Amino acid sequence: MMNILIADDDATTRKMVSQYLKKKGYNVFEASNGIETFTSIIEHPINIAVIDWVLPGMDGIDVCRKFREKQKSNYVFIIMLTAKEEKKDLIEGFDAGVDEYIMKPVNLQELIARIKVGERIVGLERKLIEKQRELAGTNEMKNKFIGIVAHDLRNPVISIRGFSELLMKDSAKLNEEQNEFLNIIHSTSRNMLAMINDLLDISRIESGNMQISQKNGSLNKLILERIQMVQLQADKKHISIHKELTIIPEIAFDEHRMGQAVDNLITNAIKFAPIGSNVYLRLKQEGDIVKFSVTDEGPGIPREEQHLLFSEFHRLSIRPTGGETSTGLGLAIAKKIIEAHNGMIEFETQEGIGSTFSLILPIP
Repeated sequence: MMNILIADDDATTRKMVSQYLKKKGYNVFEASNGIETFTSIIEHPINIAVIDWVLPGMDGIDVCRKFREKQKSNYVFIIMLTAKEEKKDLIEGFDAGVDEYIMKPVNLQELIARIKVGERIVGLERKLIEKQRELAGTNEMKNKFIGIVAHDLRNPVISIRGFSELLMKDSAKLNEEQNEFLNIIHSTSRNMLAMINDLLDISRIESGNMQISQKNGSLNKLILERIQMVQLQADKKHISIHKELTIIPEIAFDEHRMGQAVDNLITNAIKFAPIGSNVYLRLKQEGDIVKFSVTDEGPGIPREEQHLLFSEFHRLSIRPTGGETSTGLGLAIAKKIIEAHNGMIEFETQEGIGSTFSLILPIP
């Protein structure tokens, strides 16, 4: 049964409408002023509210605006009773969150027609909420499954990588074919471990378990360390890394997580940059923000795929130029990390020319 609130300071109008709706099978609540109206919508499971614009204490528009600001999850279809017909007044009401209008004096048949519209919208809203709950449950199960599988795979893969490294130290005792197979085992286990770590990270992030521990540190130092870690990868593809790193005062960040975000941007640029091209790294302060940018000379991102950039498990049509592997999770993880630092990621791209990705952090 639909719960309807009738709010009007005129007792005659209120009783007339209330009795009419009760005969139609609705459960009706009444309010005679703005405070009562707001309290009734908050405290009772109201589905549709019929509110007079002019109410003592707080007018109908203020009630509507205040309710919309306070209640984000509970949807109420609001019909405003008014004698005002000027467009600017009606626009003011829609801006405040009014769904429908009825001109006074009230035509009961018109009111029922408007309420029927409200019933359909409220019904759709209920179905949407139910579907969101189902999806949230499915997503939680997915994250648990990913977390369990990735965790169980991590230890054996670490062992494979470790034993292959031990064997590589005695590579002189192996023939050429054995060394080739050993290098394949080591390289594959390293790539698998990177993918498993990405899966664990995204599982923690989606489950709300990513821990951020911030302390003052040097972004310049962190970026230089990350460049050293990827330099061999760049050298293999004859990619030149150019640095323009302005000295930035120390700021608070999580060194491990920020390192992941920076690493994702640099390694992505190297992955997708053509062999023999350039990658440009820039760090600068702009007012009350710090901006770290990575620019490549890669293929750019097709316009129709740009909305997928920060999505999980989406691979774009562009491919790494050196046969590198990709989980499609790097940018999604980087975005979550930067947002946890109250920052953001921006990008600019031109097909056939290249892309620039920027981490933007606020300076306290």
